[in-house]
Amino acid sequence: MSAKELLYECENVHFVYPDGTPALSNVSFRIWRGDRIAVLGVNGSGKSTLLRLLDGLMEPTGGEIRFMGTTLIERNLQNPSFQRTFRQRVGFVFQDADAQLFNATVWDEVAFAPRQMGLPEEEVRIRVMDTLNLLGIAHLSERAPFRLSGGEKRKVAIACVLSMNPEVLLMDEPIAGLDPRMQSWLVNTLRLLHEAGKTLLIATHNLHLLPEIADRVLILSEEHTLLADTPLQDALQHTPLLIEAGLLHEHLHAHGDTIHSHLHTHEHHH
Repeated sequence: MSAKELLYECENVHFVYPDGTPALSNVSFRIWRGDRIAVLGVNGSGKSTLLRLLDGLMEPTGGEIRFMGTTLIERNLQNPSFQRTFRQRVGFVFQDADAQLFNATVWDEVAFAPRQMGLPEEEVRIRVMDTLNLLGIAHLSERAPFRLSGGEKRKVAIACVLSMNPEVLLMDEPIAGLDPRMQSWLVNTLRLLHEAGKTLLIATHNLHLLPEIADRVLILSEEHTLLADTPLQDALQHTPLLIEAGLLHEHLHAHGDTIHSHLHTHEHHH
């Protein structure tokens, strides 16, 4: 398996919402198999919009996104052959787990996508059990998702995607709102998935965990442009870039007659 197989090509992508709100402006980059990428930017910079476009949930209002050479437009996504291939290969974990969960039990949630793809019920059963065991949530299988804790819901949402065994995982702010123990669990899970060959694209503004979840970063500006596409270590050492993106800010305060400045991250806890 070549680590350099080209999966996504984004060329001059623009997106404006129907009410006229701009979300992305002239964004271009490529994603190769095995990449582990963090999409950085403050709230409103376009991170979630970008992931939705890469998942084919919306079409760019300008430019083009191609997956394995096929343009992600409605006509192609409605083609049964391409749709099946694309949905099996790309999985999207939403920021709000509640937006993803709607079945009566956790088992039915995790079985939903494989059943939609028409897999035999025995294959569905094996996939569900394997996924629940992988994430350590088999004991929740008969529980109603809406009765679970926030962390448990996040695990179930991830399980729903992993049951399709996708090659590409798109994750929107998966760390937001998690307690330290759940953060540690998620970071370890992402590491294992990457070691298993998955391609990861993770939207976040959590700079502290970046070294554990990404090798490369795409940084979106507050004007919705792509400020940088660079190796992680280069980005973390480029303080002016992080300040420009709104991910760091200088906090000035006085000690007697001396002014000191300290850098702080712009992180939000929900």
